[in-house]
Amino acid sequence: MSSPIRRAVRNLVVRFSIRNRTHKAALIADWMTAHGCQTVLFVGSSGEENTNVNENIVELELARRFEVVMAVNITPRTTPYPFQVADGRDLPFPDRWVDFALANAIVEHVGDEADQRRFVNEQIRVARCWAITTPNRWFPIESHTSAVLRHWSPSWRARRKEFTRLLSRKEFAALLPAGTEVIGRPWSATFIALWDADQSR
Repeated sequence: MSSPIRRAVRNLVVRFSIRNRTHKAALIADWMTAHGCQTVLFVGSSGEENTNVNENIVELELARRFEVVMAVNITPRTTPYPFQVADGRDLPFPDRWVDFALANAIVEHVGDEADQRRFVNEQIRVARCWAITTPNRWFPIESHTSAVLRHWSPSWRARRKEFTRLLSRKEFAALLPAGTEVIGRPWSATFIALWDADQSR
């Protein structure tokens, strides 16, 4: 793909991403309010280091409306709220430590299926409620690379460092506990999983 076409595709992806993430932020924040969430843990926070206009939209909206008690990432970040280095597959917090944990587009970076299951289980353990989001492997444009259709090839995905395991809706749902609400159709750009321990028994 030539540079002008690549730039045009990237610009379209960014504009779509801003719209998609703004909608996602409002949906998650409203869900949190309805479920009585007040304190928030950001798992895999990108902080303020990335200057892309489509970054941190969800996190900034939640920080505006709720109390962020901690953000974690596997590498140091500069954030406007408390931060510590930690792995989302092995969080250094007690059970039910926080009302709500957000893992926004992180699960596709944490490793293979076993790693992803460990990651989900840690959200279940640490938070009463949580949201895990991930881009759809079958959406025509891959969100990390702006590749068009190429990410549908297993061999192409296997060579990429931008992610470890992209997920279809079926694969995403298979990682989640019973009672999880999954928003997004098989052809949606993004999937959002929402879970409330008190309503999932």
